[in-house]
Amino acid sequence: MQGGEKRLGFQQMRRLIEFWALVSVLVVVGGAVIAFLRHLDQEGRSLIAKKKILLSEFHHQLEKNPSIERAVAFLKESNLEKKLKHLLAPEAVLTTEVEIALKRDLDELFGLLNRIAQAVSISKILTREETEIFSWYFRLLQHHPILSQYFYNSGFLDLWDFAQSFLEKDEVEV
Repeated sequence: MQGGEKRLGFQQMRRLIEFWALVSVLVVVGGAVIAFLRHLDQEGRSLIAKKKILLSEFHHQLEKNPSIERAVAFLKESNLEKKLKHLLAPEAVLTTEVEIALKRDLDELFGLLNRIAQAVSISKILTREETEIFSWYFRLLQHHPILSQYFYNSGFLDLWDFAQSFLEKDEVEV
């Protein structure tokens, strides 16, 4: 009987050791999972903060930059297709200081809008929904089809496509 009791005691001790080993492994794995989830949460918060800074920068530029304000005011004028054609023609010789400044203002606006388009379409930093607040500027460009050729020739490749996607979205919503 003593041998059987020893064997039973040994088996119980072995089960107890296996139980504590399993509990230890579970605690270590659980701790690693929790640490990983915390890391992901911190990365997510960091990304959200960076997105807010980027959106704030875009908003500030569109609302407060005098060059962009002048370019937007120009694009809101009526009957400006002829002026645009002259300003944006590749062979155009801009003779007055006003024309040169206006061309620079337009390029600054187009450059900023192109950055927004790339942040959504190319790098996927921002979602389309996050940039809806800027959609008015892209819709403004749609009124001037002459811009499409200028954008493709000047390196604002994503801008026209992104602006057109707002037009397509509007057609679907109607």
